[in-house]
Amino acid sequence: MHLKLNSEEQRHVCFWLCYLFYFFAVNVLGNGKLSLGVAAITVSYCALIFYAVYLILHYFFRKGRILMVVVLLSCFYVLSGILVYYVLYGSLGLQMINNTYTVSSSSFRWTRFIQTFIVMNSNYTIMAIGYYYYVEKLREAGQKLAAVEKQLEAESNMKDSQYTTLSAQVHPHMMANIFNHLKKKITPNDPELASQIGEIYQLILFYMEAQDVAGASKILLSDEIAALERYLSIQEQVEMDPFYIQLRCSGNLLRFGIAPTTLQTLAGNLFKHADIWDREHPASIDIVVGHRGYMIHVKNRKRPGRQTMPSHGVGLRNVRKRMEYLFAEDFTMSEMQDEQSYELTLRVEIFKN
Repeated sequence: MHLKLNSEEQRHVCFWLCYLFYFFAVNVLGNGKLSLGVAAITVSYCALIFYAVYLILHYFFRKGRILMVVVLLSCFYVLSGILVYYVLYGSLGLQMINNTYTVSSSSFRWTRFIQTFIVMNSNYTIMAIGYYYYVEKLREAGQKLAAVEKQLEAESNMKDSQYTTLSAQVHPHMMANIFNHLKKKITPNDPELASQIGEIYQLILFYMEAQDVAGASKILLSDEIAALERYLSIQEQVEMDPFYIQLRCSGNLLRFGIAPTTLQTLAGNLFKHADIWDREHPASIDIVVGHRGYMIHVKNRKRPGRQTMPSHGVGLRNVRKRMEYLFAEDFTMSEMQDEQSYELTLRVEIFKN
């Protein structure tokens, strides 16, 4: 049979129970009248000292508030001294303790009182200080271990990304060269088709640069919007039925950056899940740039009936991770939806002056 203590609270309770029986067994050797109840009261007072000192250190000493630590400890020891006095010698004292364990007579003696007070408080104060430093060392070691693990994970991910990027470069480059060659061949006979092939070629180059590990992790909003407009223009030629997606931009698009292909991911979700073929209710992508940041708001009606393509949420998760990597706490992303409509809001608010 294996006894597992899964929580810190369980381990503390087990420790004090074991200490209670140890305390009782040791002291009963010198005082046969000592009861387990009296020992439990004494150990409870010891635990009070231990946790009071530890919590003061935990919440104030860790933050460097030394004066507060001194004030609180002084107040606690004064209250502790008053408690010890009334228990041992005051009218509120426990007669069973006076007669069976702590003192042999009820007369007050300063030396006995100070001795009892120092013994009771100093031992468990030292225990609390030792435990505090033990916990702090464990916490520091845990933080260092977590930092090392994150660094190793980042290095591993970087190597995987570099390998994937390098192995994927041959095919996109070959396709880009093919599109460029076709454009030159088709231009004399069909300029419109040649222009469309040129747009596809530019879009492929944009995706290749966005996936390059050595490339920029952030591009201007204006460049991302230009790539989105190119993407939508190509989709107009590919889709069998006309679709309606309104792209509205306001503010200085050259002020802030964004993770590459973010807007294409949001637009791709519209083609997969939104009802974009209703002229009366078009989907919309609004980009508003302000003084401290920008907002991207996507709104659409849901496609009626059963979804033709399953949603795994991978695209949006990647958008969130990449934007949080670039902007940290300056980035927020929220969703609102009901049975008929869906809204997504991305905000970047730079609070630095």
